Amino acid sequence: MIFAHHYNTSSMVDAFRVVVKTFKDIWGEMFNLVLMNVFTLLCLVVVIPGPPALMGLYAVCNRIANDYAVSWEHYFAAFRQHFRKGWLYAIAASVVTALIVLNFWWYGATFGDEVWVQWVRGAWLAAAFFWLVVNFYVFAFYMEQQDRRWRVALRNSALVAGANPLFTLTLLVIVGILMLLSLAITPLFVLLGLSIWAMFGSEAVVNRVNVYRKRMELQASATGEQHGHKREV
Repeated sequence: MIFAHHYNTSSMVDAFRVVVKTFKDIWGEMFNLVLMNVFTLLCLVVVIPGPPALMGLYAVCNRIANDYAVSWEHYFAAFRQHFRKGWLYAIAASVVTALIVLNFWWYGATFGDEVWVQWVRGAWLAAAFFWLVVNFYVFAFYMEQQDRRWRVALRNSALVAGANPLFTLTLLVIVGILMLLSLAITPLFVLLGLSIWAMFGSEAVVNRVNVYRKRMELQASATGEQHGHKREV
C-alpha cells in the first residue's frame, strides 16, 4: 500500500512536471509553433499534404521537448522523409477508428435494448478510449525512437499507457480541457490547437523515455556493484 501510494504520487508529480515544461516550451517557441500550426492545419484541409505535415509538426515538437533548436528546415525535412509512412498510418488509423465507431453504432441499432448489448457497446467504448490514448503517444514515439516503424511505436505507446495509467490519465484530462477550450475559441485552435496536442504528447514521451533510461542506468550500476563485491569476496 505504501509503495502504491508512492507510485501514484510520483506519477502525479511527473505528469505536472510535464505540464509545466510543456507550457514553458510552447511559450519559448510560440512564434514557430503558431506558424507551423496554421500551416499544418491548412495542409490537413487540402488533405493530400495533411499526414506528412503532421509528421513535420511532431518532428519539431520532439526537438523542442528534447531542448534542441528548431526551424522550418526540420519541419520540411520530416515532411519529405515521412510522406509515405505518414499516409500509411493515416489510412490504417482511419480504418481502425471507423471500425470502432461502426461497431459501437451497429450493435445498438441492430439489437436494440438487449441487456448484453450495453456490455458490448461499453467494450467498444473502452476500445475507443484506449485507441485515443495510443494516438496521444504514437506520433511522438515514432519521432523519438530510432526504429522508425509504426508497429514499434504502437507497441511502445500501448506499453507506456498500460504501465503509467495515472500519469496518462492526468495528462489526457488536462490536454482534453485545453483542446475543448481551443475548439470553443476558434482562433486559439487555428493558432495553437494542433501544437498543444503534439507538444503534450512529445513532452510525455520524452519524460517517460528519460525515466526509463535513468532506471536502466541505476540497475546497471547496482549490478556492477554486486559483481564488484563478489570479486572482492
